[in-house]
Amino acid sequence: MFKNTLKLVLIIAMAAFVAGCQQQSTSGAKIGFVNTNKVFKECKAGTEGMEYLKKSSEEFQTKFAEMQKELTGNQTEENTRKFQEALGEYQNKMGAEQNRIVEALQSSFTKAVEDYRIANGYAVILGTESAISYDKTADISDKIIEAMNKMDIKIKPE
Repeated sequence: MFKNTLKLVLIIAMAAFVAGCQQQSTSGAKIGFVNTNKVFKECKAGTEGMEYLKKSSEEFQTKFAEMQKELTGNQTEENTRKFQEALGEYQNKMGAEQNRIVEALQSSFTKAVEDYRIANGYAVILGTESAISYDKTADISDKIIEAMNKMDIKIKPE
């Protein structure tokens, strides 16, 4: 009788151990997803940056058209050189401005995501671009936009 009871207890213990090893935890790490394109397009600093670059581009295009008119009637080597210098200067300026704005947005985005992750207990936050499939309730893009809108992100040069 004692042997049978002992065998039964051992069998139950082993079954419980095997079942425990096969169970998957449902209370694992908290994971969030963020759509970076959406954040950069919809956050206040992103839209300000796009408007600033668009306005700067339009101003140059006006200046560029005037320079072309001058060249049409008076195409000298000196005028062509001035035109090419102005074009190169504009390209350098716009490239630098784009880089400055992208860097400001990227560093603010990284800070917003990291702060949100820590404050809300997320183990990891991934870009939606890298996910094959995910539950839309895990998308925190709107929360990151809110966080970035509260930041003082310098878009226009001082």
